[in-house]
Amino acid sequence: MQLFVAVLRKLSFLFVILFCSRSSLAQDVVLSGTVVTPDRVLAKGWVVIKDGRIFSILEKAPDDAKGPRIESNGIIFPGFVDLHDHPMYNIFKRWSPKVKFRNRYEWRNLVDYYKLVGRPGGELQLKDDNDKNDQKFCDIDEFVEVKALIGGTTSITGISGRGQTPPVPSCVLGLARNLDWASGFYGSGAGNERVENALGVTPGDLHEDVLHRISGELSNNKIDLLLVHVAEGAPEDLESSVEFRALKGAGLLGSHTAIIHGVALGPDQFKEMANSGTALIWSPRSNFELYGFTADVASAKKANVTIALAPDWSPTGSTNSLAELRYAKQVSHEKLGDLFSDQDLFEMSTSIPARMARIDDKVGSVKKGLYADLFVLSGDVTQPYAALTHAKPEDVQLVLVGGVPIYGSDKLMAAFAVKMEEVDVCGRKMYLNAAGLVDGPLADVTTRLVGDLRPYKLDLGPLVECTK
Repeated sequence: MQLFVAVLRKLSFLFVILFCSRSSLAQDVVLSGTVVTPDRVLAKGWVVIKDGRIFSILEKAPDDAKGPRIESNGIIFPGFVDLHDHPMYNIFKRWSPKVKFRNRYEWRNLVDYYKLVGRPGGELQLKDDNDKNDQKFCDIDEFVEVKALIGGTTSITGISGRGQTPPVPSCVLGLARNLDWASGFYGSGAGNERVENALGVTPGDLHEDVLHRISGELSNNKIDLLLVHVAEGAPEDLESSVEFRALKGAGLLGSHTAIIHGVALGPDQFKEMANSGTALIWSPRSNFELYGFTADVASAKKANVTIALAPDWSPTGSTNSLAELRYAKQVSHEKLGDLFSDQDLFEMSTSIPARMARIDDKVGSVKKGLYADLFVLSGDVTQPYAALTHAKPEDVQLVLVGGVPIYGSDKLMAAFAVKMEEVDVCGRKMYLNAAGLVDGPLADVTTRLVGDLRPYKLDLGPLVECTK
């Protein structure tokens, strides 16, 4: 029986490789609704999808386009591009520490964190002799990618590599685009990407050999974007404040680097970032949960630093990009004097991170020639950006990756005639494309994860956090 299961899993991995090309599964389709393009909003538009890409965007229904015609009655947005996440930890329930911290080193060394997140998170990712087929890793991967996708995220970063060769199992080739492992942009396999993740710049987070490799790849134009945690702590905290100088001293302050968090940075550092073309990735919810405040994005914006928005992770951040965008809207309105408009926040979650990663010619906008990485949102079609910043999880009605339907409502998914698995989202019946679930039905994955967490006396975190 075990051999039979192993064979099925290997066959599923071969299917994933096929799935990663996506054009082989993408259907020609005409999707209509309110279309949000880079230049304007079409109150009534038609997006023609062919071979997984946006073939045309029309103001009149096409006469000769092939495939099903789907009236969404919603708002058609580009999929979110999440440049800061730790997906493998998104199986855990929310962690609410009783105190605020001076820096990330404090909570990383905390016994409570180690017990509830750190130890199980690290151990469940590791391959062992009893996990010949990467069952645990792939279960986690499927659960957390679905978690991102049902919030409109079609591109994500941060899947852990576990130091293997190849660095990650084949299951990362399905569902969302993994920009640092397997996007599908640079071949069908894993490990061809041009986005690099570095946890930090201190010796404990960035070993000298890794720094040497990254520096060389940046110099040789083999990396388009380096993502690195810098200055995650209070401005008066010495350990956090010196990290910017360490980044600069390592020669990594430049136009191919994006600083994650930057909570301890001030106006002078933001001016240096702007002059060097270094970007900032803002994750406000996690910042407030852990430190009680967030990055000085007002100074960053004033200095013309490019800013993207990302959720960080579920334990202290947001469940996905849609939830983080809603949270950022509240922060902008209540604490920052409406520093960012609804359209600003939309762009900080889509076209701006795509531009940071040099993939804006592929995703991040509803534009002719780009991949059909899209989602449909229900809401006030006359105020699409406001509808987005106030959206609830159940408002996402359809998600496409490369023209392949991954998730959506019964009505919209049924139009594609795919085999579906039902999933409850805040009391509403929604559906996943069963062919995309390369580790098997999500219900089975969830059951196994519950069992994997039981020895740690932990419950599986929610797939979504519902809002009132």
